[in-house]
Amino acid sequence: MPAHLINRKERRARDARRGRLGERRYNMLVKELARVIWLAFEAGDTGSLFGLEGPLRAGIRSDLCRQGWGWQTADLAARDLLDDAFLKVRAIRPAWDEGQPDWAICSGALIERTRCAKCHGPLPQGHFKFCSSGCAKVHNYRLNARRQASEETIWDRIQHHQGGWI
Repeated sequence: MPAHLINRKERRARDARRGRLGERRYNMLVKELARVIWLAFEAGDTGSLFGLEGPLRAGIRSDLCRQGWGWQTADLAARDLLDDAFLKVRAIRPAWDEGQPDWAICSGALIERTRCAKCHGPLPQGHFKFCSSGCAKVHNYRLNARRQASEETIWDRIQHHQGGWI
């Protein structure tokens, strides 16, 4: 086996033992991940810069595990690599609310709502989410109550299934 391959194998085994990548290898991987993320987004293969996050994290974790890393350490390293790659491409992770279907559903979109988000009745002409102002008020009241509730209150509601929160 050529010397450079033996050195690479030894270096990767050493990285696995200490649970971290060497700085040069880490920076090279971040740069390559950022390139792949950007190219996929620019080509329209993903809908956002985060479109390949799951497959890339699983692939990196898998490769590190095959090199002798423990699963959890490999997963944390994959997460760190991707976090830095997303910083490099200036990707801004949306807030939780923005990741929900209500943000993506609008007239003319690929997914168009035909039923009320609250009562699931048919939407009248000109209505895009709720069939009436009553349904909208109840829905928004429950969303605000969830956002403002303490952790203790949320667990109590979940355990007792009060107020239709589930």
